[in-house]
Amino acid sequence: MTSPEIVMVGSYDYRLVVLSVVIAVVASYAALDLAGRVTSARGGIRALWLSGGAVAMGIGIWSMHYIGMLAFRLTIPIQYDWPTVLASLQAAILASAIALFVVSRRRMGLFRAIVGSVFMGSAIAGMHYIGMAAMRLRAMCHYSRGLVTTSVLLAIVISFVALWLTFHFRGEARSGGWRKALSAIVMGAAVPTMHYTGMAAASFTASTFPNGDLSHALNISSLGTTSIIVVTFMVLGLTVVTSLIDRRFSAQALELESREKRFRQILETSFDAFVGMDAQGRIVDWNAQAERAFGWSQAQVDGRVLSEAIIPARYRQSYEQEIAQLLASGQGPAVNKRFEITASRQDKRDIPVEITISAMRHDGLHHFSAFVRDLSERKRFEQDLREAKEVAEAANRSKSDFLANMSHEIRTPMNGIIGMTDLALETELTQEQREFLGMVKSSADSLLSLLNDILDFSKIEAGKLDFETIDFLLRDTLDDTIKVLGLRAQQKGLELACQVLPEVPDGLQGDPTRIRQIVVNLVGNAIKFTAEGEVVVHVEVQEESEDEVLLHFSVRDTGVGIPLSKQQSIFEAFTQADNSMTRKYGGTGLGLAISSRLVNLMGGKIWVESDIGRGSTFHFTVRFRMQKISSRKYEPAGVETLRGLPVLIVDDNATNRRILQEIVLVWQMEPTLTEGGPEALTLRERACNRGTPFALILLDAQMPGMDGFSVAERVKLDARLAGSVIIMLTSAGLRGDAARCRELGIKAYLTKPIKRSDLLQAVKVVLGAQAISEVNPSIVTIHSLRESRGRLRILLVEDNRVNQAVATRLLEKRGHEVTVAGNGREALEALEKQTPDLVLMDVQMPEMDGLQATAAIRNVELKSGKHVPIIAMTAHAMAGDKDRCLDSGMDGYISKPLRAEDLFSAIEAVLPIPVGV
Repeated sequence: MTSPEIVMVGSYDYRLVVLSVVIAVVASYAALDLAGRVTSARGGIRALWLSGGAVAMGIGIWSMHYIGMLAFRLTIPIQYDWPTVLASLQAAILASAIALFVVSRRRMGLFRAIVGSVFMGSAIAGMHYIGMAAMRLRAMCHYSRGLVTTSVLLAIVISFVALWLTFHFRGEARSGGWRKALSAIVMGAAVPTMHYTGMAAASFTASTFPNGDLSHALNISSLGTTSIIVVTFMVLGLTVVTSLIDRRFSAQALELESREKRFRQILETSFDAFVGMDAQGRIVDWNAQAERAFGWSQAQVDGRVLSEAIIPARYRQSYEQEIAQLLASGQGPAVNKRFEITASRQDKRDIPVEITISAMRHDGLHHFSAFVRDLSERKRFEQDLREAKEVAEAANRSKSDFLANMSHEIRTPMNGIIGMTDLALETELTQEQREFLGMVKSSADSLLSLLNDILDFSKIEAGKLDFETIDFLLRDTLDDTIKVLGLRAQQKGLELACQVLPEVPDGLQGDPTRIRQIVVNLVGNAIKFTAEGEVVVHVEVQEESEDEVLLHFSVRDTGVGIPLSKQQSIFEAFTQADNSMTRKYGGTGLGLAISSRLVNLMGGKIWVESDIGRGSTFHFTVRFRMQKISSRKYEPAGVETLRGLPVLIVDDNATNRRILQEIVLVWQMEPTLTEGGPEALTLRERACNRGTPFALILLDAQMPGMDGFSVAERVKLDARLAGSVIIMLTSAGLRGDAARCRELGIKAYLTKPIKRSDLLQAVKVVLGAQAISEVNPSIVTIHSLRESRGRLRILLVEDNRVNQAVATRLLEKRGHEVTVAGNGREALEALEKQTPDLVLMDVQMPEMDGLQATAAIRNVELKSGKHVPIIAMTAHAMAGDKDRCLDSGMDGYISKPLRAEDLFSAIEAVLPIPVGV
């Protein structure tokens, strides 16, 4: 045995030790990179990467081991047996091959990792101890079994860690990922640990003879060491660079492959057929939808000309000419455009298709692609839709015809009922007879209102409600509308007033009929739901521009009010604020729904403000155009003689006083207001004492304490108060009032709500009559004012005897002369004998209807140069009826049943009559 005293003491060159660790880290990094390349490669490329990677990685591991051995220094020279050194290199390459093979598997379970680490660790340990056996020196080498065993176990454990890290980080997308670098450092530090543990297991004792055959022994100089280091780094560097380049090219190839797959997937799953053509116009691409659409498989059409596959023979020549132009220039009327053609399937069946052709230039030649969409389903759907539309239109026409006929058939007798009832109520009747006829009229009016609401609602729902844009006067339109509702307010003891602020322009362009309809609905509801107090219509300017004005209308009442929760739903069809109202107040619930939709269709909005028990205010806005020749300020004509005249306004209702004040201020009169009779007498006496008596007194008839007639009587009895003209305004005309007015010297007796133009005419009449006749002057009323406006000769063309009687009586009561014709032919005969001032023409009549008669009249007038105004007076009230009448040459339109106010408004609209003042 060798004595401990002769054991040789070795040392390490720390520079080579550090270098061996660096080589281990670089080799570990190369191993991680190589693992990714081997994993992603397939077939022969995989085998090439596996073998080349094993050699490069083996050289790195061996170089780390050999540099580590060269770092060991003894006092005697050390040589190496080069065949044994090569054997250790082979062991390193084997260990690397095992590692790369294991980590390049798709999955690496625990068992596979353990087995692989045992083989790899054993190969590394074998490399180390084979390399130790290659040492040739004059000393004997002894090993510590414990340290040898420890080194082998360390090799296996380190191999397990290296395999685990390499497997999990082989897919790092970036070559310089921090996790990969950290793993390389861990592995690079661990592998030398096993090496130097193995070195520590060996001890050397001096010997006289070398420890092996020196025939193949080599002495490694510093140059040799440097060469080994340089070669190792070159191999590892080349390996890393090659891996990096391959990674990038592989990524690009994978991206291209992925894009190609996506492109093919898009084409194959496209709803449209796709056809690709080469520079000769032959088919080179044909997707699955093309196979389904045309019946040809891709194999059947590859290399064929497109026209032979899908173009019918009758269109093939023109198509081939177009394709020839495309192939020659890449341009043509069909390029990059979508158009429809007829295509042919394999079974010779024609189908409609939509095609889009795109041109591409490649290698100096034009290639083309086409997307083709089968339109068969769409065409069938369009045909079904057309047929359904025709059926729906036919059904709609049938419904419209039915509604038109029913409207006509209902309105014709309704005209007789309402008209004759109105006429009967103006005759001498007993109280009971008047009550019965009043019930008949009320019921007829309700039925007519219901009929109009249903027809209007059906027009709105069908989108056939007509709007017109005509010139109209706002104040006259509102006054006429409010006047119609005055009787209903009077019967409930309500004050009904309309306040249009002075700055609101009067001459507007719009649809006065729809404005009237909205106001009637809102005011009618206000009267219905108000037991006492007042209903006031208010109009003001909200926005104004050079040629347009947005007006804000409001209808305020003092009625029952509407709960907040119901203030939106009341604008829905067939809805009221409370279901019980249907029984208590009646109505269909259509009025507000119609008003809301009318306002929306006219570009405005509608809303409500309400307090339970205190009343409601309905607001709506509508935009109008200004009349081009109209003054922006309301300036009635003929008021010059009234300028500066003092007027006393006596009314207990504050709203009425304010409205009358605004009216006379526009006329440039000087008003004084009071709310009661005693105060009025006091003010008049003071004015007389000052020498500035009131020229005019506007006196309300119904006032608490002292009514208007009592005031007028006191004025008549007091000679000092003489000289003032009194106009009595009443909300409820009673029998005998006219006689009392004459007895008390009251010059005019007018019913509220009073129309501004009527009040102005009455004022001018009574002030003008003051100086003409003081003895028994006739009293001025609404009827006398209208009778003074002129006498017309009117031709009434109507086939229904009841309607003839109603219209004739209404016209004759106004002082007009009426001639009756039973149909259009009789009307032409009557016109040959005498030319009337106006023709009222029914539309539906036997022998010759109103439209035919109007056309004949207008043809005659082309020669004579004359023009007789014609107003359609018909029970046809459906959408388009008015337009048909106007288009035929008529000047106006009024629907039955006839209302006196509507009739005479229509007459005044087409034939203005000078006021006889």
